[in-house]
Order: sequence, then C-alpha cells, then structure tokens
Amino acid sequence: MIIGIDITMLVYAGSGVANYTFNLVKNLLLIDKKNKYRLFYSSLRRPRNFYYLEELKKLGGKVYQFPFPPTLLRLIWGKLNIIPIEWFTGKCNIFFFSDFLRPPLLPETRGVTTIHDLTWKLFPEFHTQEVISAHEKKLEKTIKYGDTIICDSQNTKKDLLKLYPQIDEKKVHVIYPGVGEKFKKINDNNKIRSVLKKYQVDYPTNFLFYSGAIEPRKNLALSIEVFNELIKNSKYSDYNFIIAGRAGWKNEQVFQLVRDLSLENKIKFVGYIENEDLPYFYNACQLNIYLSSYEGFGLPPLEALACGARIIVGDNSSLKETIDEKYRVNLSDKKAIVEKIKKILSQYSPKPERKFEWENYTNNFFATFKKN
Repeated sequence: MIIGIDITMLVYAGSGVANYTFNLVKNLLLIDKKNKYRLFYSSLRRPRNFYYLEELKKLGGKVYQFPFPPTLLRLIWGKLNIIPIEWFTGKCNIFFFSDFLRPPLLPETRGVTTIHDLTWKLFPEFHTQEVISAHEKKLEKTIKYGDTIICDSQNTKKDLLKLYPQIDEKKVHVIYPGVGEKFKKINDNNKIRSVLKKYQVDYPTNFLFYSGAIEPRKNLALSIEVFNELIKNSKYSDYNFIIAGRAGWKNEQVFQLVRDLSLENKIKFVGYIENEDLPYFYNACQLNIYLSSYEGFGLPPLEALACGARIIVGDNSSLKETIDEKYRVNLSDKKAIVEKIKKILSQYSPKPERKFEWENYTNNFFATFKKN
C-alpha cells in the first residue's frame, strides 16, 4: 500500500501541529516496513536548524518538495479545489492531511484527516478570519468526500459531532498523540546548565515555565497575574517566570501587562526554543504553568510530566481527559490558582509520568483503516 502524507505544516517548527506531524510520520516510518510513504512538502522558506526533512528521508520516506507559496495552495486547493495532490506525488491508496487544506485526490484514493480542535469554531475571537475560513473549507470537503477523521481527544470528537451532526460517527476515531522520546528525566546538571545558558537563563534558579504560542487562548495574561500574586509571598519571592514560544496574534496585552506590573526583571521571554532543548527547561523548572482556556489535546503539560516536572493546567476541554485532577484548577478563581500552585510546589514531589506513546498511536492509526 502507498500512503501519502501532507507534511507542509513542518515549516512551522516548534508548533504543536508541526511536532504532531513529525512524530506521526517518524514513527510510521520506524514501525511500518510493509507500506511505502510519499511525503508532500511545500514552502518558500526553511526554518533555522530544520532537521525534520532530512531525518524523515533517512528513515525511508520519499519527500516530494516544492517551492509553492502558501497563497497558491490556498487558491488551488482551498478556494478552487483543483489539481489533485497526487499529480505531484503519484497515485496513493491513502492520503493523510493535517490542519489547513484538503486537496483533491485521484479516484479511489481514501482521504484521512486529523481534527486537532474546534477552537476556530467555538472561539472565533481567538483566530483570524483567514484561519477560520481555511478550517471551515477543509472540514466541508472532509465531510463531502467521506474522509476518515481522527480526533486528538474525546472532547474534540464530542465538539465535532455536536457542531456537525451530519458526520457519520463511524468515520470518527479518537487516537491520543504521543509524547516525543526526548522528553524524559535528565540527571546531567551540567548539560541542563549549558542548554539554558544558550537562552540566557541561569541554572539552578527557581522559575515557572510556559511553552506555547503567545496568543489569547493560552491565557498568558492570567498566568502573569497569578505569578505576580505568588511572588508577593516571601517563600516564592525569588521565583522568575520564563515564557517560551513564538508571538502569535493579539499578544500586545501580554507584553503591556508585564510593564504595567513592573515585572520586566522577573519575567523573561526567550522566544522559540529548539525542540531538542525543550526537555531541559522542563527538567529545570519548578512548575510548568499552562492555564489555557481550551485544548484539543494539550501536549506541553504532558511533555512536562514525562520530564518529571510539576504542572498546573485549566480544568477544561481535553485537559480533563489527559491530566490528573490534582493538577487542574478552575480558571475563574485567581486566588484559588495561586493557592493551588503553592500546594503543588510544597506537596508534590516531581517524578516522571508518561501516559501516551507514539507507538500506540501508529498502531491505532492503521486500525482505523480496517474499520471504514
């Protein structure tokens, strides 16, 4: 069987969708030696330290790389729905898509797509109109062609079927993504110190850590306000807050809040952290704070747990499925969040907790093809 996969989202290195795409394809290539893989990749730009493509090639994936601008693909596949993707990769038995686009396929090719979350539908205020339109058009075609749908959580499946009752539930499968193998306990303090130094972060020091997009849905303003209250307690006055990730949109409030609270010397924005460096930050921090208002899966806190870090997350969406209640908190009560952090810091000893593996994902991935 020939399986085609659109891996264009890899260009957004460091994002959740890029990490998902890379780990899925990597593990398929590692585990499955029976089928052939054709990987479509298109971009005019190449991120710094972009090892993804070369690693997938070494594992046996055949990469079809094209310098098409995203605007062109959105036109021919998003708006006009012309030119099958297999004109570029050759005929496939199955073609898998992740995120924005669902290109046309040749006759008898089965389409498979992942729905990570429905935030663009549930919380349109958190997205640009371009993003909303792209997802809407993709889902329309996914439904029209009867594609197999994979959801990252039961919560996403529930949202999908509620918002689109015309979808055949038998076509929808829940498979929890895995945590990358690099996310584990690290006992080499010198190595941790060396990695953090690259980002001008001292080690050892006490700090809260956030990794993810800097955008409204992630509630970073709330995290900053909570941190500000926490350090008023003398026991935690030496703590800092390290924020990692690319600035998304509508992020001005976050940076302004830091200035308004005079926290410039306590909060450090380190930008994008290379994926291979991220486990060192989880190992070094006292707490990973992730007060997102909604998640389709919520990978960062699970990565942190795998590294043995303490975490705190919002008591909502898929986080209620994947994260133990002792780490969850009601986001409407700021005082309760502060008290919960104090409790976690004082009562919970860090220890690695690994819940989801990519090997299980890939096995279940193949199982969906046999069901419909």
